[in-house]
Amino acid sequence: MRKIVAIALLLASSTAIQAADSGPKDADYPLYAVVSGLDRQLFDAYNACDLKTFRGLLADDVEFYHDQGGLMLGADALTKAVHDNICGKVRRELVPGSLQTDKIEGYGAIELGAHRFCEIATGKCVGEARFLHIWRRDGGQWKATRIVSFAHRPLKDGK
Repeated sequence: MRKIVAIALLLASSTAIQAADSGPKDADYPLYAVVSGLDRQLFDAYNACDLKTFRGLLADDVEFYHDQGGLMLGADALTKAVHDNICGKVRRELVPGSLQTDKIEGYGAIELGAHRFCEIATGKCVGEARFLHIWRRDGGQWKATRIVSFAHRPLKDGK
């Protein structure tokens, strides 16, 4: 698994995120529709501090890698960190046109994109980062198993 994450990070950091996805961005491309829907569910819950929904989209043994914060293990620890550090303070926005998806045969999907973080108190977007999520499909249920947030940079004037 470490090799997969390392390769993904190397590839992601060596090229700019492109507006193009690995397929059309519409309902005719089922994987893109599924993964973009999962992203929306995860971060709608994150933004609303709906921790039950947020936790429900994570595998129990999720690994969260953050270039500045290090490694966090487990869905309960990650959910607690969102409660303690995010709820009521920060909201996440997906950078339009940045979402890319690809399948992992027999497992699920890879999601790659960019997102901004905005202060709730001021409404000002203060930072941007890239992300990689690995989603596992088990029957009809999808869970995030690996989350990588990297290449954080501050934004000036919310841009």
